[in-house]
Amino acid sequence: MTATVGLIKPGDVRTRAEIREAFGGSPQGGICPSEEKHSVNLYSDPDVGEKAGYYDGWLAEEDELGPVFEYTGAGKSGDQTFEGIAGSGNRAIIRHAEQERVLRVFTRVGKLPGSDTKTHRYLGTFTLDSMQPYTWRRVHGEDGQERDVIVFRLRPEGVVQHAAQDVIPAAEETTAEFVPFQTVTAAMFQSDPATSGALPLPKPRVPKGSGKRKAAPNAETSSEFVVPEEFSTKLSLRAATAATVAIRHEAELTQAYKAYLDSSGHQTGAFQIKVKGLTSTLRTDLYDATDHVLYEVKGSNSREDVRMALGQILDYGRYVKMPEHEGEPKRVILLPAAPTPDLYALLDRYEVGVVYRSDDGRFVGDAVPGAGW
Repeated sequence: MTATVGLIKPGDVRTRAEIREAFGGSPQGGICPSEEKHSVNLYSDPDVGEKAGYYDGWLAEEDELGPVFEYTGAGKSGDQTFEGIAGSGNRAIIRHAEQERVLRVFTRVGKLPGSDTKTHRYLGTFTLDSMQPYTWRRVHGEDGQERDVIVFRLRPEGVVQHAAQDVIPAAEETTAEFVPFQTVTAAMFQSDPATSGALPLPKPRVPKGSGKRKAAPNAETSSEFVVPEEFSTKLSLRAATAATVAIRHEAELTQAYKAYLDSSGHQTGAFQIKVKGLTSTLRTDLYDATDHVLYEVKGSNSREDVRMALGQILDYGRYVKMPEHEGEPKRVILLPAAPTPDLYALLDRYEVGVVYRSDDGRFVGDAVPGAGW
């Protein structure tokens, strides 16, 4: 402990009272917003989380944007929510950028000697992941009951402590669990008054010399060996507006097709997959348990999205097993419009089907129940 309370740096250990003096927030609870200090303080307790069926911490696997810290939302029993009093803390996280507050993460480390006063280690400041701010996860609670929890995906903002003891334990075995489909809430759409506010999104990287000239369609298929571009440009991300629209379109398309499957009497859900040796938890988009069909959904029919969907569904499909069905599921990509003929040929090569929504709103594809409707 140091005597200077006002300056708390990543790695410092403090009591809740000292943290409140520096960053505000309430004396208890896991999610503690402070309007005065422009902060939302997130407290994690490894012992409590493990008993409740989840872990907060760093994922060992990083992506092109860097490390991710997973933090489970508020609500110790039953399904977690963004609604009402029970969801106020979770709304505070979603709205942190809109309300000009930073997310500060603390993890419990022990108690002051000779007292019951808990101590917490400061990890640093974070913001929500721009592409996937949160995900739903099915856990087995302390009472043995299954429930859905909100797992926020946090990205470091500035200097943080990334300690080995804060990494989520790797899965001891590979499991694939059939779980209920969880509807994407207005928080993901960023359209509901209670959960509005633009999430911080990556800035688009524009290659030098790029213009708005419309490219002419190719007369025939050809291939040519070219020198790769700089590594940074290969990892460039879509513009912020396009990313937000893609998320919305994918969610709307998933829900529309699920509603159609439900209306046809099909049982739907998703699969939650943990792979031995990895800390990440995978979740499929949609699964039709009646016909044993696994769907990967994309918000556009672009080449980039179709190729991404192909890789994802080939990866997920090998883990999906149901006792009432033999073998692996039929793999299908769900798109808002038909892909180009050459992409159909690519998908055929890997025995992956396509379902898309036609101009008149019908779903078209050989996996669609009652396709003649």
